Amino acid sequence: MSADQHPDPRASGLAGRLTAVARNPAVRGIAGVFVLKSSIIVANFTLIMLAARVLDTDAFGVFSILFAAAGLFCIVATFGQQVSLMRWWNEYSAANDVPTLKGVLVFSAATVAAGCAIVGSGFFLWAASTHALLLASAVTLYMAMQAAVATSAHLVRTAVGVGAGDGVGNLMVSVPAVLYLAAILVAGASAEVSTVFFLFAAGAGVAVCLHVLFMRRRIGALYPGFASVRPRFLPREWRARSFKLWISNGLEAANQYLDVLIIGYLMSPAVAGAYFVTTRLANVFATASDTMHMFSTRHIPDLYYRGEMKQLNALLNSVAAITLAVVVAGMVVMLAGGKLFLMVFNEAYVPYYPALALLSVGTAAMAAAGPSGSILMLTGHEGRYLRIIALTVLLRAAGFFVLVPAFGIMGAVTATTISFVFMTAMLRHACKRLTRLDGSVLRLAGRRGQTEVPPAE
Repeated sequence: MSADQHPDPRASGLAGRLTAVARNPAVRGIAGVFVLKSSIIVANFTLIMLAARVLDTDAFGVFSILFAAAGLFCIVATFGQQVSLMRWWNEYSAANDVPTLKGVLVFSAATVAAGCAIVGSGFFLWAASTHALLLASAVTLYMAMQAAVATSAHLVRTAVGVGAGDGVGNLMVSVPAVLYLAAILVAGASAEVSTVFFLFAAGAGVAVCLHVLFMRRRIGALYPGFASVRPRFLPREWRARSFKLWISNGLEAANQYLDVLIIGYLMSPAVAGAYFVTTRLANVFATASDTMHMFSTRHIPDLYYRGEMKQLNALLNSVAAITLAVVVAGMVVMLAGGKLFLMVFNEAYVPYYPALALLSVGTAAMAAAGPSGSILMLTGHEGRYLRIIALTVLLRAAGFFVLVPAFGIMGAVTATTISFVFMTAMLRHACKRLTRLDGSVLRLAGRRGQTEVPPAE
């Protein structure tokens, strides 16, 4: 019999394993979210690249500072409703508690509206004190609309799907500004930063309207008599839960945006713009961490509150394997092509390659934590998550004020890298101890010993 009639059993075994992986619903779901997240990152990279090309270094620095400030305060304005809504939707849906579900949706909508009004007023006064009124108005409007779309996207993600939530929420905000900047670049004209922020706000408004439409259809399909249900309110309980998540989310946003503001204060807008580009490139690893966050937060609370721990551990195994693969590939790409990527944004940023390489180590470490933070927040341990994020932000800010005056951007990325490694280690330790679930990539090293027993209350 010829060799063709006796296929290599190793080959068939490998093919079988690959086929099994391809048929795994979790892997297919993660792959779909990964493609979506990659599209969002491409759109955001295109936006930043066009802005860096069209604006001069000082104007781009101003854009970077205002963009970071709006990103930070829009999270503050949500008053903790983003993750809270995801948890409440799954908790009350699983219990079929329709009156309380309706009550909490009303509570969250009113809370975010109040947050946008309160935080927006202070934000406008700050922006108007250093910038033109038109620009201050534009960035304030964007901040408020981004708070609304960020909240609605989290709810739609868990109730409808990631594409309808995060896909619409992110792409609708950035695409109009991308088209505007591309047209300016082709025409050789000058761009207005205020116009960019107005376009952000307009896109966010359209996204919120679409999210409301999606939720109306979803609720109508699940609860046909929802409109006539009398809502039940638990404001004291909801405020207590929201408060911890509000502080946690605010500190998490500070961990992401505060560095640009500090560098702008300690050095100059132009240097802040260079650091902003460096962090956007290093955040390529957010493709892994954000993808896992989007996917897992849609499924973790449902599986956890239904007590399906075996399925939850299987899901986390798939998440960890894909995260590890993306982190390794991302490090190779970033170290090999970092200089080219910086040149695409602006030739003036090429000297910052060493900072990009070091920062990539830190962001890769943060991505390796996987959905550990989400597990803590969605399973009732938001207090521990809050303490970890607070310590991380404190460590990072202290490092900035100590290292940036002496070492510039290299001091900033050193402080950031150390804080990210610290955060990953603490999140993994807390997640394993409090929930008996390891959300990090290190779970792959001990899969045989993983428990399927629900955590103790």
